[in-house]
Amino acid sequence: MIDNILNGFASVFAVGPILGIVAGIFIGIIFGAIPGISAIMAIAIILPLTFYVDPIIGITMLLAVYKAGIYGGSISAILINTPGAAASFLTALDGNALTKKGQAGKALALSLFSSVTGEALATIVLIFVAAPISIISLQAGPIEKVFLLLFAFTVVGSLAGESIARGLLSCCLGMLFAMVGLSTITGAARFTFGYTELMAGFTFTPMLIGVLVMPEILNVVRKRNMASQTLSLQRSTNPSDNRLSWREFSSLWRTLLKSSGIGTFIGALPGLGSSTAAFIAYGEAKRTSKQPEKFGKGSLEGIASAESANNAVCGSSMIPMLTLSIPGDDVAALLMGAFLIHGLTPGPMIFFEHTETIYAIFAGFLLTDLFLLLIARSGFRFFIKVASLKRYFIFPCVTVFAFFGAFTAGQNINDVLILIVFTILGYGMRLVGLNPAIFIIGFILTPFLEQNLDQAIAIVGGDYSRFFATPFAWIFTALSMFFIYSSVRLKKRQQANVT
Repeated sequence: MIDNILNGFASVFAVGPILGIVAGIFIGIIFGAIPGISAIMAIAIILPLTFYVDPIIGITMLLAVYKAGIYGGSISAILINTPGAAASFLTALDGNALTKKGQAGKALALSLFSSVTGEALATIVLIFVAAPISIISLQAGPIEKVFLLLFAFTVVGSLAGESIARGLLSCCLGMLFAMVGLSTITGAARFTFGYTELMAGFTFTPMLIGVLVMPEILNVVRKRNMASQTLSLQRSTNPSDNRLSWREFSSLWRTLLKSSGIGTFIGALPGLGSSTAAFIAYGEAKRTSKQPEKFGKGSLEGIASAESANNAVCGSSMIPMLTLSIPGDDVAALLMGAFLIHGLTPGPMIFFEHTETIYAIFAGFLLTDLFLLLIARSGFRFFIKVASLKRYFIFPCVTVFAFFGAFTAGQNINDVLILIVFTILGYGMRLVGLNPAIFIIGFILTPFLEQNLDQAIAIVGGDYSRFFATPFAWIFTALSMFFIYSSVRLKKRQQANVT
């Protein structure tokens, strides 16, 4: 493994990957810092631009956008109390309180150092844990993979938000659209309605941009008359108030390690995501703090716990995706699509078929943390100005990039029509409360389920009891039942708290 890691660093220390990482960090911070634009939108827009470069360059760039975007959400959260990402909500509580005291510089610095710490620790865990897990999962055949994928679909329940039924409906819609085109098994045309353009199915990139990006732009247009917050910073007359001292940072190491561990563990569990990690770590930090009364009023421990936890999810969410083909969260689902587009099929075989590429990506992960620290630290003033830009400057540019990306994906004007159709669909989904991220997960996982189910049926023949002749089947069935039970119980508890 050590040789693979060293070879990975040798591959990533080249002009192309480094430029891709730097560009990804700038894009991620900018998109993350602007309220209303998130890391997931940034990845969807940048994805088509990676088609024309080596997978090491393209995927490391997307991962840099992911990491920097999660961190970038803390900038607007601290400065204007408007989280750029849902995971930055808790950062806004303490960060903006410090800003009002004239200590915005200290809050921004702590957010950055905590984010990089959490990301780096989770990436190290990813590097040393993913390959051994893949060796175990190699024992799974088509039958075991069917149960694994069924477990992946039950995880949708934990991503469903307020309504499990709407989450399952979103997933079913994604599965339905994934079946359009020629069957990879029988060759039969499905849901094409006589249109030859649909024989190959829907192109992933314009569909992705249409469902995730364009409806947000339409939503901003709909709310254009609403007042938006402007950036107004108070500065303390004491210079030390805007600097994070080594003594202050070192006093938080227990909180950082514990919160990073929580974020790493939560990220490795499919479906929970960075918001869950941030809330759990924040609650634990407050419970064990010597000064819990300061939380929500400008606590450095509060910022450190929330930021290290939600950024640790970035690395660990790749563990289930790379080893089991299960996206850890909605962003991991997009990254899974990026891997597939570049000819890399997530799963245990990826560590044996594309060893050099995977370990180069891992090395790029660690290198991203270093560059994020340097770029963000030296560019605070620039990113602060970006966070205060008016939306009517930003969203027309995003719209242009969205249409450009949809067309360049396949150099086909039909892809622009697909973008428009899925924009209408995505906007309609939001109006009725359906989840676009779950739609994407259903779209991506359905071909894998269909292929493995067909192979599994061929193996068992007419003896369907053979489906349950393997321990994997019982394990994943038990896990699926546990996730369903825990999701229903959580919804009932939330409803009880509301009433």
